[in-house]
Amino acid sequence: MPPPKADQMAVEMMLVVAIPIVYTQSLVGPTNEGLELCRCSPTRYPSLYIPRLNYSPGTFNPPLTRKVLTNAKLAQISTTERIGETLYSVGYEMIDLDTIREANRQGKSLSGLVCVFIGGTGGIGESTAKEVFLQTTKPKAYIVGRNATRGSEVVQALKSTNPEGEAYFLQKNIDLFQNVDEVCAEIKRRELKINCLFLTAGYMTVNGRDETSDGLDRKMVVNYYSRMRFIMNLMPELTAASEAGELSRVLTVLAAGSEGEVHPDDLDLKNNFSLHNCLAHCVVMSDFMVDELSSRYPGTSFSHSYPGTVKTGIVNQLTGSVRLAVKVMYAVMSPWIINVADSGERHFFQISNLRYPAAKGGVGLPIPEGLSVARGTNGKPGSGAYLLDWDGQTTGDEAVLEKYREMGMGPKIWDHTMEIFTRAEQRREAEKTKNKRRASSDADGSDDRSMPNPPGWRAA
Repeated sequence: MPPPKADQMAVEMMLVVAIPIVYTQSLVGPTNEGLELCRCSPTRYPSLYIPRLNYSPGTFNPPLTRKVLTNAKLAQISTTERIGETLYSVGYEMIDLDTIREANRQGKSLSGLVCVFIGGTGGIGESTAKEVFLQTTKPKAYIVGRNATRGSEVVQALKSTNPEGEAYFLQKNIDLFQNVDEVCAEIKRRELKINCLFLTAGYMTVNGRDETSDGLDRKMVVNYYSRMRFIMNLMPELTAASEAGELSRVLTVLAAGSEGEVHPDDLDLKNNFSLHNCLAHCVVMSDFMVDELSSRYPGTSFSHSYPGTVKTGIVNQLTGSVRLAVKVMYAVMSPWIINVADSGERHFFQISNLRYPAAKGGVGLPIPEGLSVARGTNGKPGSGAYLLDWDGQTTGDEAVLEKYREMGMGPKIWDHTMEIFTRAEQRREAEKTKNKRRASSDADGSDDRSMPNPPGWRAA
């Protein structure tokens, strides 16, 4: 049955009107992932998918399939009907939400989970935390974020959802490593084991490079470097959970499958910064870091996921015409936007199910019938490192990833990230030493400031 005329027109309007306004991008392809809206650049850079809609009488179902269109193919399309014929075709099988819900309902067997949500005061982090409290027994959550009011509201909502659970809010801006270290120190003081580290903190802006006192762009810090700092700081507690035979999972939510070209000799983009490069680097570095982490910590499962187009509060960080443009996009794309509660259910599935085991196995909820252990980043099922699409299927632009594997990008990104951490620590220690010397000089009056001349004094 062809899609209704009104919805075909919505697709056409989105292609012709909304996309140029919001992204100033063009349609390019093909890739193995589907119809992609990409930035006008020599390389593919997926930022948005046009999903297929499955129509049956009296129903409107979620996205089921995606199809590739090339510029040449688009040039041949001149009518709404032909757009419908091309978009609504076979090509992709998603994990049904009902299947995920049935699997999640077995979560009561998971008791006493300790979960840390970085960026849990709204959006996907909040909805996933709520799902943890809804499905499991006596959970404990640490919600890390900037907004104390929202943090308090989330904590109260979690306690209402599961009165036997515990929830705590830790207020901190994570765009500085020192802040990350302070939060981690507090969590480590309270907990010996951590079962899940869920990272969704985001920073949306169209401004250029904005350096922090650590010498890094703020967007790259929030989307990548701080997340890796949290992981490294809390690995002893995550490892303790796996060694005790408990769930041990790390999931960073960004844009798996949206890989782009990177500058291997300028990974922190000191010399080649742009918004395009910023996200491309954060995505590719996240991809390879989950693989590197899995090889070093085989008892923990590591995943990098793409959540799909989910309407969250991050748009509130934008201003002016850009914010308006994104809201227009949301309005036009409303049939394809993923409900934030549904996203929480899907992400709970990703952090709890044996479909995504650690490299050396582990615990989790049973894999639903009809599904199997997911393919890891190395192409083997159950490798312990996963790149996940919005529905929990594996993803990743293999053409880009394979090229960088052959270049040894994994170890290079690991070394770069550790070097960034070391450099920041050295800078912090140097600043502490400088402040101590200044304080000591102020106390004994032995600083370099010139003393005032006494009254009546004249030079000889």
